[in-house]
This record gives sequence, C-alpha cells and structure tokens, in this order.
Amino acid sequence: MDSIEFDLHGLILDKLSKVLSSHPNTSDEEIDHLIARCPVLSESSLGLMLQPYQDGIIALSSFAASTNNKSHVDRILTLLLKYLQILPQFKFEEILKWKDLCPADELAGRLIGELLNVARNFPDTREEIVGAILNLTERLVNLLQNEDDVANLTVTVLPLINGTLRSLQSSSFEWTLADFEAVNNLSLPLLSNELIQHISGIIEKVMKSNDDSDYYAKKVLFRYSNAPIPLSSNGLVLNVLQLMQNMLARILLITSNDEVAVMGPGQIWSALVSSGMNLNWTLDEKTKDVLRGTYVMALQYYTELEKLMAQGKDFPTAKYAIEIMAASLKLAAVAGVCLHEIDYDLNAKISRTLFIAPQTPDVKVQTAALDAAALISLNFPLKHASTMIQLIKKFLTTPSTIFELATTAADDLTIQRYAIRRLADCLKATNDENQIVSMIYELQNMLVARGYDRSPSRNVSVDHISVTSGTEEQKLQVCENLVYTIAGITCVLQIDKITSLAEPILRQRVRNHAPALDVIILENLVNIALIAPRKVFEDILQHFSTISMQSLSPKNKIITTAVLKCQHELANRISARPEFYDFYLTKILELFVEKGVVIQKTVAEHGRVQVTSLAAELGILLPILSTLLSHRDFIAHLNPSEDLVSLFRNVWFHCVLYGFVSEATWMREWCDSLVIIAQKTPPLVQESATNYLEYDLEYNSVLVRGYSEQDLVHLRALLSGFLPEHAYELRNYSFAQITFLLSVYHIETMRAQKGQFSFLTRYFVNQGVNTSKLVRCMEEIADQVMQVFINECNNRVLAHTVDDDLLEQVCNLMIASCHRFEKVHTLAIKYLDLLFTSFQSLLCNKKLVYLLLELIELMWKSCDAENINEYSPTYTFSIPKFGVIIEFTDSYAYRREVLSRLCENARKWLKAANTCNSSDLKGILEGYLSETDFESTVHMGRSIALEIGKSFSNPDYKTSVFPQIPETVIDDASDFITDYSMRRRYRGQVAEVYHWLNFIDDEDLRSENIINGIPDQVVDRQLSKVREILVKLEANARKHVHISLKELSNKLHFAAEVLIASPQVNENIISHLVWIPVCMFTPASLKIGISIWNWIINEKPEVEKRIMLEIVVAWVWSVRQRKGLFSSMLEFRDPFVNKMKYAPSDKDTRNKICQKANFLLRPHLIWIQFLNIRFQSIRYRSPELTDIYLRLLEITLGEYDSMSNHPLSRECRFEILVLGFKVLQSTRMEALIEYQMRERLYKAAFSWFAFPPRWGYGANKRAAIIEYKLMLELYRLVETDKACLDNILSSASKKSIKIALNDGTLFIGDKSRSDILKQSVDAKNLLLLFLESEISRVGVWANPVNVQSQLKETVLPSMGQNMTEENWKRTIRYAWFISPSLPIQLSARFKMSVVQNAVLELLRSQSHEAVAVAEALPLLLGKKLDENVSSQLKYLLYWKPVPPVTAITYFSPNYNNHPLILQYAMRSLEYHPVDVVFFYIPQIVQALRSDTYGYVERFIMEAGKISQLFAHQIIWNMKANMFKDEECTTPDSLKPTLDRIIANIVETLSGEDKDFYEREFKFFEGVTSISGKLKPYIGKKPEEKKAKIDEEMKKIVVDVGVYLPSNPEGIVVDIDYKSGKPLQSHAKAPFLATFKIRKTLRESEGVTEEVTDEFNNSDENELKTVDVWQSAIFKVGDDCRQDVLALQLIAIFKNIFTSIGLDLYLYPYKVVATAPGCGVIDVIPKALSRAQVGTQKVNDLYSYFLTRYGGLDSLEFQKARNCFIQSAAAYSVVSYILQISDRHNGNIMLDDYGHIIHIDFGFILDISPGGIKFESSPFKLTTEMIQVMGGSAGVQPFQWFSELCIKAYLALRPYAEQITQCVALMLGSGLPCFKGEMTLKRLQQRFQLDRTERAAAEFMMERIFQSFENRRTVFYDYFQKATNGIPF
Repeated sequence: MDSIEFDLHGLILDKLSKVLSSHPNTSDEEIDHLIARCPVLSESSLGLMLQPYQDGIIALSSFAASTNNKSHVDRILTLLLKYLQILPQFKFEEILKWKDLCPADELAGRLIGELLNVARNFPDTREEIVGAILNLTERLVNLLQNEDDVANLTVTVLPLINGTLRSLQSSSFEWTLADFEAVNNLSLPLLSNELIQHISGIIEKVMKSNDDSDYYAKKVLFRYSNAPIPLSSNGLVLNVLQLMQNMLARILLITSNDEVAVMGPGQIWSALVSSGMNLNWTLDEKTKDVLRGTYVMALQYYTELEKLMAQGKDFPTAKYAIEIMAASLKLAAVAGVCLHEIDYDLNAKISRTLFIAPQTPDVKVQTAALDAAALISLNFPLKHASTMIQLIKKFLTTPSTIFELATTAADDLTIQRYAIRRLADCLKATNDENQIVSMIYELQNMLVARGYDRSPSRNVSVDHISVTSGTEEQKLQVCENLVYTIAGITCVLQIDKITSLAEPILRQRVRNHAPALDVIILENLVNIALIAPRKVFEDILQHFSTISMQSLSPKNKIITTAVLKCQHELANRISARPEFYDFYLTKILELFVEKGVVIQKTVAEHGRVQVTSLAAELGILLPILSTLLSHRDFIAHLNPSEDLVSLFRNVWFHCVLYGFVSEATWMREWCDSLVIIAQKTPPLVQESATNYLEYDLEYNSVLVRGYSEQDLVHLRALLSGFLPEHAYELRNYSFAQITFLLSVYHIETMRAQKGQFSFLTRYFVNQGVNTSKLVRCMEEIADQVMQVFINECNNRVLAHTVDDDLLEQVCNLMIASCHRFEKVHTLAIKYLDLLFTSFQSLLCNKKLVYLLLELIELMWKSCDAENINEYSPTYTFSIPKFGVIIEFTDSYAYRREVLSRLCENARKWLKAANTCNSSDLKGILEGYLSETDFESTVHMGRSIALEIGKSFSNPDYKTSVFPQIPETVIDDASDFITDYSMRRRYRGQVAEVYHWLNFIDDEDLRSENIINGIPDQVVDRQLSKVREILVKLEANARKHVHISLKELSNKLHFAAEVLIASPQVNENIISHLVWIPVCMFTPASLKIGISIWNWIINEKPEVEKRIMLEIVVAWVWSVRQRKGLFSSMLEFRDPFVNKMKYAPSDKDTRNKICQKANFLLRPHLIWIQFLNIRFQSIRYRSPELTDIYLRLLEITLGEYDSMSNHPLSRECRFEILVLGFKVLQSTRMEALIEYQMRERLYKAAFSWFAFPPRWGYGANKRAAIIEYKLMLELYRLVETDKACLDNILSSASKKSIKIALNDGTLFIGDKSRSDILKQSVDAKNLLLLFLESEISRVGVWANPVNVQSQLKETVLPSMGQNMTEENWKRTIRYAWFISPSLPIQLSARFKMSVVQNAVLELLRSQSHEAVAVAEALPLLLGKKLDENVSSQLKYLLYWKPVPPVTAITYFSPNYNNHPLILQYAMRSLEYHPVDVVFFYIPQIVQALRSDTYGYVERFIMEAGKISQLFAHQIIWNMKANMFKDEECTTPDSLKPTLDRIIANIVETLSGEDKDFYEREFKFFEGVTSISGKLKPYIGKKPEEKKAKIDEEMKKIVVDVGVYLPSNPEGIVVDIDYKSGKPLQSHAKAPFLATFKIRKTLRESEGVTEEVTDEFNNSDENELKTVDVWQSAIFKVGDDCRQDVLALQLIAIFKNIFTSIGLDLYLYPYKVVATAPGCGVIDVIPKALSRAQVGTQKVNDLYSYFLTRYGGLDSLEFQKARNCFIQSAAAYSVVSYILQISDRHNGNIMLDDYGHIIHIDFGFILDISPGGIKFESSPFKLTTEMIQVMGGSAGVQPFQWFSELCIKAYLALRPYAEQITQCVALMLGSGLPCFKGEMTLKRLQQRFQLDRTERAAAEFMMERIFQSFENRRTVFYDYFQKATNGIPF
C-alpha cells in the first residue's frame, strides 16, 4: 500500500517499554512479553522482518536504555546484539507506510542509538556494544563493495548503513579518540572513488529500471530523493564527513558530559567554536597519522569540489556538493587544530571561500569558513587570531554580492551578521581589550572616510580595501557592514569598556551619511542600549530625545521617524533589561512633557493655527509609552516616586489640553494606547499629610502657561457634562483644578473599563484632596467610575469572562477598608457594599471570605495591641498568607471604630451571600474554621465565621410542620457545627494521607477507598511505620534539630488519628505524642501538643489516665532539666549590681529580652493552664488522676527555690499556686499528706515574696490585668483555705484517733495538731498580707492614672491597716521563722513604723539568720552606726555583699571606721566585677576623704591592676578633684592623697600596661592642649580659630589602642582632621572634634547564652565590630564634675527603667572630668537644640514636627510623637527628682527620631540660675510640648505621657536609698549643687516613700498638673530670649 499511516502498534509498544523501565518492580514475566514481540532467531531461516517485529525490537531496546535494573539489561543485551549482527541478513517487509525512513534505516538507527544509551548508562557494557556496532559497520561496507543484488543493496544495505551513520552522528555518546580511529578506518572505503561510482551506478540503474522486481527499490529511492540527505553516494559521503566532524567535536569540547549529552550535532559544533577544544593530552604517532589523514582527505574533497564548482560542471547531485564542501572545511579545521598543524593551504581555502561570490543563494561554505576561522583563532590566539580577524574584517569591508542574498547562514542570521559574530569570537579569543579597541577604531576610521566628516583636518588612516571607490550602492553596503560590525562586536562581547567606546562612535556618525545609513545606525544603537551599562543607556536615550524634540519636516522626517521607530522598538524589547524600566519611562515622560511645553510656547507665540499638526507630533509618543508600560513585569503604578507621579500628571494634563482623551480624531488613533497608559498610571497625587495639592496645581509647569478664557470655558463644559450635579460649583474652579479633575476622570474611567477600580481610593490618602474643595467632585468621579466598573463587571458576567482581576480589585478594596485614613476607609466600605449588593455571589469566593475574616482578625490585633504594648504602638500588621501589610494610626479609638464598622458590614455581606449560595459559603466558612492556628486563642475572624455559620438555616416545607413551641429555636445550625468538627478531626489525616500511603506495600490497600477514614487493616499495618517516624521526630527534638511547625502539626495529628482509629491502645505512640512537643519546649509546640492531648482524651477516653500520667512524667522531667520556669537563665537582678552604661535607651534590646523571656517562660504557662483546665474535668470523678496531680504538685512545689523570679514569671508561678490550692481544697487527703501539701504550697508562695517587690515587665497591659485577676482568684482561694488534718491513716479505731487529736497528742515532730492549725492560720494571714500588697501594686501599675474604665480595682480588706501592733509583731516573727527575707520585704511593702521597728528589732537580735539577705544590712546599719548593733557586726564576715554604691557608703564617717564594716565594704567591692564598680569612680574618689585605714586606696590600687581602663579613668577623676576652683589656685585637702595614689598607680605599671598608659595620656594631652593654644585667639574671628584648630589637629597622631576618655569601650582608629570647630565662649576656648571609634558589641547583652540558644538565634551572641564617627567637645576652664554627677544619675535611672522594660527614653551621654576645670563631653549625634529649631523660622515645636515628619495622620509623625512622649516623660521625672533648672531651649535637644534630650546640668538639686527659683514648676511642660502630645490633657498621647511619668516615678521609688547614696557620697566634693544634708533630705522627700503606690501615683499626677502650661516656665524662656538671645 503506497500510503503513509500512523504506526499505532509501535507507539503503544514504545510507551509500554517506557512505563516498564520506570517501574522498580518490573518482573521477568513482563520482560518476556516484550521479547515475545520480537522475531524468533532460527539457525535455519530468519524469515521476513515484519513491522510488528521491528516495533518489538525497538521497544525492547528502548526498555534496556531506560531501565536501571542491571540484571534485566544483561538478559536483554545479548538478544539485542544478536539482532544487530544479523540485521543485514533480514529481508524487510516491502511496505510504504513509513514517512521519512524506510524500515531498515529506522530499525538500524533506533537500535544502535538505544544500544549506545545502554553503554552510557552501564559502562561495563561499553566495549561489547561499541565493538558490535563497528563489526556491523564493517560488514555493511563489505556488502556495499561486494553485493551484486541491486534490490538488496538499495532496500537493505544502503538504508542500514545510512541509519548506522545517522545514529552514530546524532548520539550523545561519549566518544574517545580510539573510537574515532576505528570509525575512521572503517569509513575510508566509503569515501573511495570506486565505491562512490559503484553506488551511483546502482542507484542510476534502479531508477532507470522498468523491471517489476525493482519497483519497491525504485519507490524507496524516490521517497528518499525528497529527504534532506538522499540515499545517494554524495549523501553517504556527507554522512561520513559529518560523523567524523561530530565525533571529534564531542571528544574535544571543553564542558561537562552532562551538558554534551543533551546537545545535538549543530549545538555541539556551535559550542566548540565558541568555547574551544580540550587539547590537554599528548597524541601518539598512530593517532596523529589518523588525524593527519583525515585532515588531508577533507582538504582533498574540498579542493576537488572547488575545482568542479569553478569549472561550472554539472557534478552529479550537485546540490549536495556545497554541503560536502562545508563539512570538509569544518572537518579539516577541527582535525588541524587537534594536530596543531594549521597550514597555509587551510588558511588559503578559508580566504578564497570568503571572497568568491556564491553562484547560488546558499552560503553554507562561507559559513563553514567563518566557523573554521573562529575555531582556529580560539585555539591559536597568539599565532593565527590576528590573521583571521583581519580576514573576516576584510570580508565585511569588501563589496560583494553575497551581502545582497536574502538567505540566512545559521541561527536565522544573515551572512553579514554571522560574520560579525565570528569576528567577535575571534576578538574574544585574543583576550586583549586593546586589540578590540584598535579594531573598533579601524572600523571607525573606515566609516569616517566614507561619511561627511565635519572635521576635515583629521588625518584618517584607511585600510587597504578602499571604501571610497566603487558604486554608491557598494559604498553604502560597505558602510552598512561597518556599522553592523561595530555594533555587532559590541553586542556579542558585552564588555563595558568597548560598549562605552562604540556607542559615541556610532552616535556621532548620525547625520554624517546618507539618511538610509543614519537609520541603520539608530537601529543598531537600540541593540547596544539593550546590553549597555547604565551610563551608555542614558546617553543613547538622551540622543533619541534630542532628535525627537525636533519638529517633523521634510528635511528631517526620515531620521525623526527612524528615532520614533527605535524608541518603540526599545520599548518593546526593554524587558531584557528590566533594571532600565524606570529610567526609560522617566525619559519618555520627560520627552512628552517637554514637547508639550514647546508646543504651548509655539501656540502662545503664533496662535492656534498649527495646533493640530503640533499635537500630532506629541501624540505619536503615546504608542511608545503604552508599549513600554504593557510589559507585565513593569509595575510602574505601584510605589512610584514623587517625580514620577509629577511626570504622569503633566502627561495627562497635556492629553486633556490637546483633546487626546475627548476628540474623536485622536481617540480613534490613540485610544488603545491611552487605555494601556491609564492602567499603569499611578494616582496623580501621592500620600501626603500636608496640603500642597492646590499649590502644586496652580503653579504646575504645564498649567501656568498662558491659556485663554475660551480654553477654560471649553474644559469646564466638558467636566460639567461628566458631573452635571456640580456644574454650578465648577464655575468657581480654576483652570488647573478643572484640568486635574478631567485628568482623574479619564484615567480612572479608562482603568475601570479594563476592570480596575480600587486605585481611585488612593487619591484620598492625600490630605490636599481631603481638605480641598475638590473633594466633593472627586467623590462624584469615584461614584461614576464605580458605576463604569460595575457595568464592565456585568458585561463580563454575561460573557462569562470574569477573571481574577475582579477578585483582585475587591481584595484591594477590602484592604483599603482598614486604611488609617477615615476617608479611604469610608469609601472602601461604601463601594464594597455596592459591589456585594450588585454581585451577591462574590462573597462565595474562598479567597475573599478568608481575606475579609483575616482583616477582621488583623483589626482586632491592632486594637488588642493597646493591652500588649501600650506606650509603643505597633503601627504595622501583616497577613502573611495573603502578603498583606497594613499600617495603622496610633489612635486606638479610631482602630476600634474601624473594627466595629468592618464587623457590622461583614455580617451583612456574608448573610446576603448566604441567601445567594448558602452551600458554597457554608463550606468556605467550615474550611476557614478547620484551619488551626496555634498562635492565638482569641481569634476575631473565627468568631465572626462561627457566628455566621451558626446563623445558617434551610427553611423549607419540613420546618413549617414542626410544632411551634415558645422559647424554642428550630434551625439546622447543628449541621454546620458537625461538618466543621468532621473537617477539623480529619484535617491531619487528609493532609498527610498520601505521604503515609507510600509505606503501604499491598497494592490492594493502596487503591482502597479512604474517604470515610483509614481502614482498620491499614491502621494496623501502619502503626509500626508511625512509630518509626515518631521515634525519629523525638530524636530530632531532643537534639534540638529544627522541626517546622507544619511538619510537627501534620505528623502528630496523623499519628493521633491512627492512634484513635486503632482498636487497641498503643502506649509507645502515646509516649511520643507527649514527649515530642515537650522536648521541643516552645510555646507553639506545647500548643500543638495540648491540642493533640485534648483530642485524644476526648475521642478515646480510655487512654486519659495513661496520657495524663505521661504528661505528668514529662512535666517532672522539665522541672528537673531546669526548663522554662525552672531555668536559672533569666533572673531578675538589682539594677545596681548590673553594669551601668552611658548609652541611649535601647528599645530593641528591651523587646528582645521581653520576647526571649516570654519564649522561655510561656511553655510552662500554657502547660499549667492546660493542667488547671483538665483538673476541673477530673476533680469529681477520678481519684487516680487526682493522685497524679498531687504527685506533680509535690515535685513542682518542692522546687520553689529553682523557679524564676523574673517579673514575667509571676503569672506562671501564681497559676501553679491556684492549681495547688484548688487541688488542696477539693481533695480529702490523709492528714500528714494534707499538712505537707499545704506547707509546700505556702513555701512556694512565700518564695515569690522573699524577693524585693517587682513591677510588671514591659508595657503589656493585658498581662498586668490577667495577673491582677489571677491574684484576686488566689486571694479568694487563700481566704477560704482551712486546714482539717482529721483524716489520719491508722490501725486504731476512729474513736481513739478523735481522742488523740483532741488531747494535744504530738502530730508531727514536736508539734501537735492544734499547733499546726495555729501555724496554718499565721501562714494564711501572712500570705494574704503579701497578696494584698501585690494586688495593690499590680492594680496601680495596670491603671496608673486610676481611670475606672481601664481596670476595676477590687477593694480588698486592708489587713495591714487594721492589724494591731501585737498582731504585726506576731506576723513578723512568724515570717522570720519561715525566712528572714520575708520580714525584710514586708518592711519594703508596708512603711508603717510598727513594721519597721519590729523588723529592726528582730534583725538586731538574730542577725546571724539574715546573713543571706543583702537587703537586710542597710536596715540593720541604718544611715549611721548605732552602738546597739555593735554586737551583731561580727556576722558581717558572712553577710551577702551589697551593691557597690552601698558598699562605698560604708567607708563614710557615719560608721565610725568600724573595722568590721570597713572589711565588709571592701569585700563587697571586691565581690563585684571591676566593670560594674567602674561606674562609681566619682564616689570612690570622694570616699578617700574618710579613708583613715587605707581600704579605699588599696581597692583603687588592686582594681587598677585588674583593669587598665579603671586605672586611667580614676587618674583623670582624681586630677579633676585636686583643686576647689577652676583656676587651680586653691588645692583641695585631698590633693596630697590623690597625688600619692596617682604616683603609686603609675609606678606599678610596667611593660605593655605602661606603654598603653603613656600612649593614651600623650594622645589625650595632645588633643586637650589645643584648647589652651586657642586662648590667644579668644575674641578673634571664628575663621581664625578654625584655622588654628586645623593646624593643631594635623599634629595629632592616632597611636595603637588609644581611646577617648568618654568612650573607654572603643578605640580611636582615625580622626576627621577637618572636623575641628571652635565653640562660643566669652573667656574660654572649647572646641569640637570628630573621631572614628571602633567598638565591639554583643547584641544579646542582658540575656544569657542559654536563653539565646533556646530562641534558636545563636548569631546574636556573636561579637560584632562597628566603626562610628563620634564628636566630642573638649573644655578647659569649665568644671564638668556636676554634669558628671547628673549624667551618672540619669544613667542609673535609665538602667532602672530598662530593668523592667519600661518604654522610656533617656540619653545619658558621657562626660569625663579629666583635670581641674577640664573635661571631654560626647556630642549627641543627629540632634539639634530647640533654640536651633527656632532659628529655622519654625514658630513652635508642633510646627517643627509637622514640617519634619508630616501631618498628624502620617506614620512618621506618630512615631516621632511617640518617641517624644517616651523621652519627655522620662526627662520630666528626672527633672523633678534632680530639680534640674535652667531648662531654656538651648539646653533641650531634639534628635532625628523625635526624642527630646536634656543637656547642660549646671543647675541641679539645690542650685538655680542666679540663686533665684524662676522655674517653680516640677518640670518643663509647655504649651508647644502639649500640642505635640495631642493638645489637651484628655487625648490619648497625653494620657500615655501621664501614665509613663507615673510609672517612671513608681519604678524609681524602690531605689531611692541607693540614688540618695550616690548623691550623698559626693557631698564632700564642694560642688555648688549641694547645700549640706538638707539637699539629701529634700531629695529623699521627692520620692514620697511614706506613701502607698496609689498615693504616690496621685502625687506624680499632681506634679503633672502643676507643670501643665506653667507660666513661670514661659517667663523663663522669655527671660532667656531677652538676655541671651535664645529663641523659643
């Protein structure tokens, strides 16, 4: 049958073999089925090769090549090789249904190809397979030479050898040189003239034969005659040459085998020519001979064919001669390169080939010549590259008809472009940029010689090929080639240097040649632009813009049109360089605007005569702009810059002015472009909190140009037509406003027509829009555009073309409904309502419903943030699932309002959607609820979903017949809950089912239906698999290997489901399910674990006891492993024993500590809450589980000493106590157990109160309220606690037990039952006292301003106030009995004299019992030594050390130099690290005044040996205290002592320490001496002072390790020698200089390493080195010691605030007094004084904030205001406590973040300017400060300020004694701020220590009211302005 049919049988077999080979379990039986499809091998006869047999052999070979099973391959390979060997013996079926290849050709090709794949996959088979193929080839060659059967030769032998050669050539097999030699030897006979003539004769004979026996052979030859390579002698030669070329190429290509394996022959050759050859081997002589023979043979073929072609002879099948010549040239080149024998003959042939014009349009030979040239250059860059480069250059610059051919050479390139590519490859091979540059210049010179160069004097050197002769067409052709060559080389090489050279060469040739060549230059500039660096790209765009600016005229029409085409082409192709999107867009927009402005000027000068033609020149840029914006990855309209918005605005203004958007003529031409531009246009106004819009419009560069009244009337009429209801209002609108509104209307209408609406809401984030008269029109435009959008959506609905774009718009509106601007929120709600009303089914979309509910949850979190971190609002919230980030205002009232509206509307919309499609919406809500979120317990989104879900009902006729009974509800809400429960239950199963089924071996089980749950059979078989996974998971958890929450949740849920489904209880799985989350021990893991535990207990109640037992065991493990609450990693320490730092408050550090503390403590809190809830379930039904709880509590409470004392641990500790009292009061216990349980409970409770009272940590208001309520619950439980002790386990009768209990028989030890009952009452009363105090403190902290709406404080019975003196004494004695620390802390909580006296009495009588309580010693010793305590001082030898400042106090005369006290003080100082004591150097130096016995001096000497920095700092401080005056005329009485100590310190230094000392003091002396050298310049001009400072600064050398005294923690590495600046002073010469300081920091300071590791963030503990520039002021003649004291106290305050995580900001910058009247002061970076703000013409602080940070609604303003509040509150309290005066605007700084910072503390405590107390208010709180904080006392910001002030005050009060000690130690210094002991008394009084916490809070509130706009403060600012010129 002579037809072509589809071989379905072969295709099926081939697919079957592929499937079997991919399956790992293919059986021998299945392989036998494949073998059965193949012909049977028989010794007698092979028979006919039918098509099915052929398909079978191919399928079998395909299987062997694809399988990985070596045993299968071994079995099949033997058979396949037999088939291969006997292929020539088969007689193939004479069929013609094949398409391209006859059966023999197809079978040989496929079989050999698959065998080569087998050899590649299994290298051990390589030798056998390659040998078999070579044997076959040899047999076929012999048959060609000797076979006489013409038909057999034609139908079988020739096709077989054709298939063999084709397969060998195309195979990706990894050939070797040995293989090449073998193939070469076998192929040589095929290339002999005799064999070629023999084959040609056979073919000719067959084609001429009329014999019927030759019919099929004739048909086969005829079919092949139309093939790319026919079945002919020349085809055979071509195949052999290409095979040899491809084999050598694969052998020699420098790349990985994997890359070569996927390359075809053409790709191999291209790769070889571009990347070079692998010549790193030595060829033996035999191989050289083979390669040499190949080389000679190839050149001979080429030469013979070249001669025949030149003679014009009709060579047989001549159309293949060109292919043979090309293959010969390539083969000769690659063989010659291998031999390193590139001779003249090959070079000559390449040259002749290039310069002989082809007689046919075929350029394959020229292409081969170019390839050969590139290959030679690449491998012989030094020897031949230059020759080949010049050859190709000559080819390109010589006129030739070859360039006129329209055919392509290769890769769809013309011969010209192909030659340029190969020239570039040759140049690249040289690896010499200079040679490339020279080539570019040569080409330039040749181009200049042909053009109209405007520099005739230039001497041009032209190549010997003349470009100035020939016809004009030839000259133009050469010039075109030159342009293409320069550009082509540039684009191929992509070297920035070359690109930067070539671009101006071409650009400058424009207009110097014929216009046609100018067009080509411009087109090539586009190609260069797409590979150029940014500078070149900009130059090209600028060139295009310059030409585009020229008006269209006959003279320049061609070039201008060409530029427009180039700009359009560049816009179309620029996606290749997306980094240039923005720049190109900007240039096109600028060009459009500039041309528009030029047209405006022309119209203004010449009238509107030519306005239409001029507008057309502008409009032709619109398609370019639309093409650029049409790229999908170019999102120009999102997050645009202000300049880009301005450009778009001006473009649209021009479009409105010239009628592009309104006139039909223009709309027909450019409507499509305008629509695309509109889609990518950003809103024409940006978000702004300032009203600059009207100014921008009225002075817009486009609109300010002259316009006629006629223009205004025309535009107003157009707008009135769009907004008829506002026609009257529009009469008062300006030309600019009308144009703006029209622009907005057209942009947004076009955008809406394309399904985009949500962008319109972005106009209303601009306050200029919201506050201008345009707002009503803008809202009307929005309404109309919304209607257009709805109409478009209706059309899409009708056409069923609604896509995701519509959903995206709804999503954007939903997000906008939560916007911080009320106008945006209101409009978004309005339009969402309209959309959901128009399309009720919209909310039946899963994404929209989920987003709506998540937004509600997000708004809830934003409102709830007030309770978590009250004074540092979180502005940014996100929904990671949707990639949504929303910023909120700091107004919690507005947040609550938005949430309320959103919830209200969400309910309405969802209920409306329910009426449309209740089934879909129900399923969506069920799915939403079933997606578990382990991060939160309260979820507003889920609450709304549940509410809506419960409201579902399905009213039908069935419900109408139900009996109507009052007060009953009939609905099907239970269905919703049931469906949700089922989804949630099987969520873990469904999520992982396919993963687990992979373990099932039984195929029947694999296909079993699992929808209704996992079958029992599967569960049973998988229990072991589940255990294996859980074992691995637990091992990873114990090793702290990271496990994702998703993995944990999925695996535990599935394991739990398997456990529940299993009929038996698998204890191993239970154990793993408990231990895995516990071993991970994170809040999330415990939440997941608890969810799993609850699920299992509820679904399988019989395992409750087993799982609870495992949980208790795990809890005990966590206790003993010191996890979480029981870890020592996070202990609260007295701030005075921590290292104090002179650095600004660091909010990030506070947050990290808080976050890590929560991470550490929260797992136990979650766990104990679970246990508490579970106890409520089992308390009345399971005594066994109650016993388990008792055991848990026994162990837990017994470890009370190990529990954390951090403030954040309070909730967890009290939860444990609540559980303990509940268990105690609900369980009847044996008397002894009850006694022990109660004793442990009370001891655990007292362990919290054994520490000093602690405020809550951070600003987590919710935590404070929870703790408050929790302690109230505990208080009620303790109140009702009553010991029974009447259930005694004994063998005696009940009557005997009762008598024994009543007669006082000993119960335990030496205590009777009545003794224990009395003791329990005492313990209860004591605990109630402590709880009363703690509840009061937490209540005040949670509600500092006592606003009833915030926290309803419960009035507790005031036990402390109602107790008699005797009761107090009894209680205190009992407290002492429990622990001496308890009465000490009672005295700290209750300030009544009876308490203080009772505690002191106990201390004096039993001091030895309190030696472990450091806080007890100050009470014992008091402020002055009492002789009554002398007998107890012997215990000081064992007393726990007090903080350094207290220890220093004990050196004072008040303690009579008692030796025991002095020794204790010395021991305490030595106990603390030197870097902690370092902070108190000023106090230590002053302690020398009473150092009679030399203890202080000895400590100084020893500390100086430990720390060189301590030694340096104390030397400077001692030098500063040697004189009483700044002029150093009156020595201090301490001077001799200080001189001696300094001398001793210096004398003890040696070696490196001595060198360090000398370097440091030399360096610092060199810097400070500049101030002295400036004194002669006092009174001179600042420029002269500056010059002197610079001169002296140059002399300073930065030596190794030196530092600034004010920055001892960093070393100076550089100086800004030009930074010196003289400061203003009447009689002194201070100056400022800047130094580069290198510091080593540890980010996680304040948190132990273990906590950091637990938090999985070990990088934070790494030391980091940073360099910062620090400016410092150097003073001479000013006593800085008072500033030192003030800033020391401020640093203490900051440390106290930080210790409890208060959101307060202080900046205790460092001041060091280095000598009498000398010092160095750190400069606060990025800050300016309030006085400097006044000099900037800013009226007040509020105006400055608006100008600096934006309007009230901007986040920047709100963040800055928050910084201002936190710093103002801190400094207000500091100012009050320290009585800081002279607070004029020159002494108050503002930094870049909005913090207020006080400087210059010359007037503190009891000194004020002039001795007159001008500033009588407690602190400065002026009107402008109040305006920044909201403007009145009732607003939220001022409320924050008030609360922070109170909290700061409350935080300081517990440390009043230590603060006073710091000041008291400095009394002897003679500083002017001291007025004797009265200074200390007044300081102490300001702390109001006799008041309760609530009274103290009210006291501070009164101070705030006194300071509120105090007039005396304003008068002082007036005074400073009048006297010193300080602005305010």
